[in-house]
Amino acid sequence: MSVSETRTTLVLPDGWESVDPPEGVRFLALAPAHGTFRANITVTAQTNGDLGFRDWQVGSEMAFAQMMPGYTPIDLERLTIAGEEAGRRLAMYDGPGGSALTMEQWFVAIDGVGHTLTATVPTGDYATWAAQLDATAATWSPA
Repeated sequence: MSVSETRTTLVLPDGWESVDPPEGVRFLALAPAHGTFRANITVTAQTNGDLGFRDWQVGSEMAFAQMMPGYTPIDLERLTIAGEEAGRRLAMYDGPGGSALTMEQWFVAIDGVGHTLTATVPTGDYATWAAQLDATAATWSPA
């Protein structure tokens, strides 16, 4: 499914559906219902003020460690998205009811706005979704 909403363009994995996002989230898609946690993809965009790319991401890591119980970074890499310095992180944390969740996130700052695509899935299902999430991220146009 190809989706283009609020200046965000991406192709969702088969069977995922776009739903109305909560306030502060630009885009939200849900995987087919399976188990107690529904895998999801969110897109956010927020003004970074005077923060440079590195400071934005250092602050993000600090916030994740404080807000997400059991937050454990697994991988962090530099990328280029839309011709800009960008990155990808992979991390695990304890979700609702202590469920193990894996978060894969792509992020880029464009004209002082931090754009983030985050996919969150039950850790036990990550291997099933990983290639599809990567394919979705490859289609993401954040601006």
